Amino acid sequence: MKGIIRSVFILIIPVLLTDCAALTREMDKYREKRGKKIEEGYEAIRKMAFSGLYEFRATHVYPSGGYPARNIAGNRYYLSVNVYDVKAFLPFFGVQYMAGRPGESGISLEGKMENLMIEESDSRHRVLIRFSVKEESDNYLITLDIGPGGNASLSISSTKRSTINYVGEVIPVEPAEEEKEE
Repeated sequence: MKGIIRSVFILIIPVLLTDCAALTREMDKYREKRGKKIEEGYEAIRKMAFSGLYEFRATHVYPSGGYPARNIAGNRYYLSVNVYDVKAFLPFFGVQYMAGRPGESGISLEGKMENLMIEESDSRHRVLIRFSVKEESDNYLITLDIGPGGNASLSISSTKRSTINYVGEVIPVEPAEEEKEE
């Protein structure tokens, strides 16, 4: 009986080793393909960040102060950057420290970008963009963390409101016609 078990074991070992080697080769190919795709995505995000032409589209909001997270996909909430011009229309759920304008419930801003800082993380394949926007009624500190696939998180701090975080995607924006001509 021991001889039969030994024979079966000796016949099975080469088959198992061959299958393991094939599986390892397939996994290596997958990792290489995935790594290349991440690197290409990272390069595209870096190029977009330095072009200054992009738009963040929010899908989820995570307010501070104990408010629950909300799905806001499909409602066309955005933060748009056109070189140094910044526009945003985003919902706000949280604590407001000072009274705003009547009927003001979200973050609606339009202004010039100041104190721009772009950090690249080659090891994490992410780009971090920070800047501030001053309006007559409020000052905002905006932090945008972008991954290689365009998925991003946006954090907005304000002098009149609690910090609020959004999750969504960043897409490149084509320059306006008058900018293309210059």
